[in-house]
Formats: sequence, structure tokens, C-alpha cells
Amino acid sequence: MLRKSTDEDISDEECEKVINPFYDNYHTFVEEYIMPEVIAYYLANSFYRNAMWEATFLQHFNSASDMFNLISDNYEKTKAEVIKLLRLKYALEIISEDPLDFKIIEY
Repeated sequence: MLRKSTDEDISDEECEKVINPFYDNYHTFVEEYIMPEVIAYYLANSFYRNAMWEATFLQHFNSASDMFNLISDNYEKTKAEVIKLLRLKYALEIISEDPLDFKIIEY
């Protein structure tokens, strides 16, 4: 359904029942499916291109996630997914988080 544009403000009830759940759903989707993929790519790409500066995992995580303009509601869950993706897709294992350092996995 497309909502018609009007000059009127939406009601508090409509905001609470329609708009907020939409944004909550969108935020959850981005956090669960998009952020881990992008953050893992950011870390792996910067590492393999020798473009990674010495910093902690959290600092790199925050740098990569800033582009979403969303605060992660569950950092530990997103972090675990990023670590899994680094291992499976990019053959990288974290050997230190402070400062962040990797070991390339030889398959």
C-alpha cells in the first residue's frame, strides 16, 4: 500500500502502530543480514590490501558500521557473525583483538 502525501502530521497512534514497527523491522534486517557482511568485507579487504591501521577490533567495527547510521543493538551477536564470515568467506582468523591482527587460514 502506498500512503498518500499530505501536509498533515501523522497521528501518534499511526506512528506507533505503523511507522515505528516498519523502522524496527528495517533496523533488525540491516543489523542481522547486512552489517555483518559489510563489516567482514571491510575488515578483510583492508587487511588484504594492506590498508588497515593498527587499532582494536571495536574501533574497526565502529568505523565500518558508521556508514549505516545505526547503533547495533546486539554488538556481541553481530561480532560473532563477523568473525564467522571472516573465517568462512575470507580465510581470516582473529589472533588478537587489541590491536586487531589476523592469521590467514590455509585450506
